[in-house]
Amino acid sequence: MKKYSLIGFLIGITCLVLAACGNQNASSEAPEYSSLAAPMGKMAVDSMSKVASTRDTSNSAEQSLTEMSEPIADNAAKKYIALRHHLQIETVAENMQANFDAALKHCEALNCQLLSANYNQETEYSPPSASLSVRLPPRNVPIFLSGLAKNGEVLQHNRDSEDKTIQVVDAEARIKNLTDLRDRLRLMLHDKTAKFKDIIDVERELANTQSELDSIASVRKMLALETDLVAVNIDFTAAQGVTEQGFFAPVARALKNAGQVLMESIGQVITFVVGAIPWLFIGIFMLWLVRKFWRKPKAN
Repeated sequence: MKKYSLIGFLIGITCLVLAACGNQNASSEAPEYSSLAAPMGKMAVDSMSKVASTRDTSNSAEQSLTEMSEPIADNAAKKYIALRHHLQIETVAENMQANFDAALKHCEALNCQLLSANYNQETEYSPPSASLSVRLPPRNVPIFLSGLAKNGEVLQHNRDSEDKTIQVVDAEARIKNLTDLRDRLRLMLHDKTAKFKDIIDVERELANTQSELDSIASVRKMLALETDLVAVNIDFTAAQGVTEQGFFAPVARALKNAGQVLMESIGQVITFVVGAIPWLFIGIFMLWLVRKFWRKPKAN
């Protein structure tokens, strides 16, 4: 029994020693893990803060780029373009007057601005012709052009544009500056402490400023007409006959122009004769004087 109790006592002591060693090992390893975990946690926090700061920087950069691009987009979208159309319409000579009048009526119905309208009657030597120049709102241009295509054949249709943005922006800036100057000059006129000479100078400067303001305002109105409306210039020509388009076209044109050339030659002769008549009388008178004074010496 004593033997078994001694063995049990030894086993108990051994367990206590092992337990104490395990606690020491655990306590010695814990600081290592804690010392490693602290810098790793700090590095994680730093990396997270760097990522957050990078995101903030990128967001601020994107925001700044967006703010910078907005005015650029606004300025790019604010364009003042003058559009022009040039058309050549061929119609039958007998129907040209009717087609020309129909184009005028169609233009008036579409609230167009008539710039010029010319119609040349048919003569013995030339077919009829017409020209029309108008300005239309952009939305009415396709309607007007489709109406022209119904009245004749469109031989040519040229389009061109001109950027008037710089002129418009400059005119508007000058108008704003001159308006502010005019308002300041008007306020100076109400200063009761000003001298009479100063008031005269202010009134003179105010008159000059108002004159310049009216001038630049007129320029801005002309630019508005060019950019807000579309210019359409039309030339009406008469369709050529079969003889003017075929093999004998040169002969037909020569015969047609022969009478005109003959009449022009006769006209030039008549002009020359009429211009030479006064010199003819002067020449006859000079010959009479020469013969008269030439005979007297011979008679002596």
